[in-house]
This record gives sequence, structure tokens and C-alpha cells, in this order.
Amino acid sequence: MATRIVQPPSEGWNHTTHYFPLIAAQIPSESRRILDVGCGEGSLCRFLLTPGRSLTGLDHDARVLPASDEISYRLGSGQALAWPDQSFDAVTIVMTLHHLDLEVALAEACRVLPPGGVLVILGMSRSSGWRDLPLEMRDVLAHRHHSRGKVVWEPDTVKAEAVLTWSQEKKRLQAALPGVTYRRLPMWRYLATWRRD
Repeated sequence: MATRIVQPPSEGWNHTTHYFPLIAAQIPSESRRILDVGCGEGSLCRFLLTPGRSLTGLDHDARVLPASDEISYRLGSGQALAWPDQSFDAVTIVMTLHHLDLEVALAEACRVLPPGGVLVILGMSRSSGWRDLPLEMRDVLAHRHHSRGKVVWEPDTVKAEAVLTWSQEKKRLQAALPGVTYRRLPMWRYLATWRRD
């Protein structure tokens, strides 16, 4: 799996775009067909686009889908993907899984991946109380550090609060994606990466 040194997107900084380079590093350089589920205004698609790659962005909100000659943007649901099995080499689901039925969305993402295909999820969960307090304090400190001097940007996309706690979501991801790697990140995010055998 190749790692690339890349800069954050030109749109601006937020807790999600901060991790675009980390997301990109999880996708093998040989991955040519990439689907971004819940693409919103397309910032991650533009970030991942490199020569020889085909990027497709999917979102249920027609209002935010951009027009592009380089990237295919489609209106649709992450719970009922309109593509045949094994259509993509990699699928990303970034800050979208908490909007969806987790098991249904993950089953659909897995279905469109071939053996060796990679699923990358950046998500958030909610605090369960005092047990999460040390990491919540880390999140606050990381935000203060990383946001200093940045132009903070928030896209005009649909927002939703997380329902599952960090431990609940981790357990459900592990059940749905055997062998998934899960990492809690600073600034209220987690990264989950799974490769289809």
C-alpha cells in the first residue's frame, strides 16, 4: 500500500478535511475506480483524483452535488448502490455512516468491492460519559492546536448527530467487517479500514 505526501484541500480546514491525507494513504496507488459514498459537495473526490483514476461521488442531496467533467457525481442512497458487484477498487464513507443503517450500508459497500478492494471509513460517535472523558479532553486540545491560524470551512451539507457511542460503533463495525482495523483519532473522529479477502 503506497503512501503519498499530500496537502489538505484548498476549500479550507475542518475536522474532516484535516484527515483527507490519512484517508488517501489507505487507498492503494493501483486503485483506479473509487466510489465516495456521501460525497456532499465533492471535496474528497477532488482530493483523491489523480491521473488514471476514475472517481464517482454519490449523495442523496441533489442540492450540493457539483457539476464536473472529471468526476462522475450521482444522486442516490448509500443503502442501495446502483452499481453491479465488484464495480470499484476502493470505497470511502466519510462522515456519512451515522446518517445510514450501518449494516445495510456496509453490506452494499462490500458488495461493490472485488477481492483485494479497500473500504475506508472516517466517522464519529457520541460520548458515553466519564469513560470517554480522557479522549474527549484530547479532542478539545487537538482542536485548539490544529485549528490555530486555519481558515475554518464547513460545507453546506446535511448534518446529523451520532447515535451510537464510540464502543457501540466499534463493535458493530467489527461484527459487520471481520478483520477491520479501527483507530480513534483526535478531534472526534475514528478511522476504520477493511480489505475484502
